[in-house]
Amino acid sequence: MPTRRRSARDRARRELGQNFLVDRGVARRLVGLLEPAPVPIVELGAGRGAITSHLVHSGRRVTAVELDPRWADALRVAYPQVSVVRCDMLDFRFPAAPHSVIGNLPFGITTSMTRRLLDERSWSEAVLLVQWDVARKRAAGGSQLNAQWAPWYEFGLCGRVPARSFRPVPAVDGGILKLQRRADPLVPWREKQRYQRFVEAVFTGRGRGLAEIVRNLTGRRVPNLPALPKDLPVEAWARLYAGTS
Repeated sequence: MPTRRRSARDRARRELGQNFLVDRGVARRLVGLLEPAPVPIVELGAGRGAITSHLVHSGRRVTAVELDPRWADALRVAYPQVSVVRCDMLDFRFPAAPHSVIGNLPFGITTSMTRRLLDERSWSEAVLLVQWDVARKRAAGGSQLNAQWAPWYEFGLCGRVPARSFRPVPAVDGGILKLQRRADPLVPWREKQRYQRFVEAVFTGRGRGLAEIVRNLTGRRVPNLPALPKDLPVEAWARLYAGTS
């Protein structure tokens, strides 16, 4: 019976993309990507403490978020100086005060957790270990999600992490994605919803090419547009929004 329970648990973890980071070098690298700012750190998906063990030496206040009660209890014992919050990271209430974010995100909730993070206003940077294809896609830009959020954030790819760095070993590699809040937003935050609706309308609009889509949506002819929405640079999205609003 105990063997079957462990097997079922492992299968559930695989389905949710819950893979523990076991490579200490990768954990050290992730922590090293954080700016040396005197603000607290929130760690998402602390698990066995691979990243936590390096964070405690930073001299900054650390909050570790972990859903599994066994690992949460183990973290409290191993790192009494860390504030451990046992909850689903999607339900975690982020501090109102400035802070940094770091974490090994379950592959199955990467997009939903990224969206949740982007909608929070108090963190300045986030270093996230996610699925390689997701990290590469976000850093490359061109997607609707990137276009909707790029006026307030910069997306950077900071390396690939081999699958053997995790347990259980996933079918794909991981990637390190860094999100940095822009000091000078390209669009005012108060216009976020309106801007994002505009981007969605362009990506889903009808027309043979971006120029025709924009003309159909706004009634305006905008010169020098690329062929497709995915080809429009971040700064150009902000200008297009401002020029057609």
